[in-house]
Amino acid sequence: MRKSFAMGAVALTAATGALFLNSCEESGRLDFSNISHAELRKREVKVKEGAQPIKETGKIYVKDNFLYVNEKGKGIHVIDNSDPAAPKKVKFVSIPGNLDVAMKGDMLYADSYMDLLAINMKTQEVNRVNDVFQGSFEQMRTQGRFAGTNTDGSFMFSKSMQAVNNTSSGASTGGGTGTAGSMARFAIVKNSLYVLDGSTMKIFDITDGAKPKEGNSKKMDFEIETIFPHENELYIGGTRGMFIYDNTDPTNPTLLSKFEHLFSCDPVVVEGKTAYITLRNGTPCRTTANQLDIVDISDLKNPVLVKSYPMHNPHGLSIQGSTLYVCDGNQGLKSFNVSDPMNIQPTAKDPSLRKAYDVIALGGTQTLIVVGRDGIYQYDNSDVNNLKQISVIAVEESAS
Repeated sequence: MRKSFAMGAVALTAATGALFLNSCEESGRLDFSNISHAELRKREVKVKEGAQPIKETGKIYVKDNFLYVNEKGKGIHVIDNSDPAAPKKVKFVSIPGNLDVAMKGDMLYADSYMDLLAINMKTQEVNRVNDVFQGSFEQMRTQGRFAGTNTDGSFMFSKSMQAVNNTSSGASTGGGTGTAGSMARFAIVKNSLYVLDGSTMKIFDITDGAKPKEGNSKKMDFEIETIFPHENELYIGGTRGMFIYDNTDPTNPTLLSKFEHLFSCDPVVVEGKTAYITLRNGTPCRTTANQLDIVDISDLKNPVLVKSYPMHNPHGLSIQGSTLYVCDGNQGLKSFNVSDPMNIQPTAKDPSLRKAYDVIALGGTQTLIVVGRDGIYQYDNSDVNNLKQISVIAVEESAS
């Protein structure tokens, strides 16, 4: 399958809409108001099952030649992406209550309701850290809402590790970490794993990858939703702005500054000395703004807005060199030349992807990965003015 989308005159207009894949939307109504933590933990984690149809897409993560696609509340699809033009689903990791994923070496880290799991993809061993997302879980219990983050940032942490036995074998992955989408609330830098929960960033020591240890936590003054590591900093996107942390010491980031804006849902990505933030409206994002903010971060202690551009209803975004990719609600995927922040120029668009919400431009490759409600799309972006769709992994809504 190959489609080409040539450069066009892209109008930057403001409109309304409501799509998000984070605390601002991750909803799938669940009735577990009377289910205890112990009962939820009895729901089996299966590290290696055969490939399964994708019925609902969630977060995306890329490592080595594999693409990991979260299916909200159910687990992670593992896709062999050695040939982006012919991706192959190879297995499914069943993780009840899962929304997020990050990896280092053979270790996969994922949430399961209120707990954090450390899964060795080579040996199939699973360890569980109890009650990391306690606040989120209590919100789910009381509201019947499968949310990614909570409202008060509260949590309880238990040092107990519970082993879940698995007998299946699996292939080893390479060392190092992978690449997450802009909606991620998990991130790894060196031997530190960061997880966002409400208004708190929790830090775990993963020197022993199978046994994350509680480290520092950073409480912030509004809800936080996304995390983007860049060089020696962490950029945290929240409902009221962007936090910048000095991460020279990954075990103990220190706040440098924050850039505030209207109450909104706002992922952030960074390239060089510039940060790019999308803001959008829609319940519960509240604000009427739909825009792209470009922020000068030359002085990390004093981020300055360069310019705001009106958008339709922007969601996830990715930056590669001077090209910015934005998932813009019902107007689909768009790309812009941002070499001049005061006068960005449209380069290409695919208006057919009206349900796209996150994108990864793979560094060092000519592949662009876009995830939407109806599937995962991959493009050859060697010509930024003429994106070529090379494959689609469709959501199979009618699959049994």
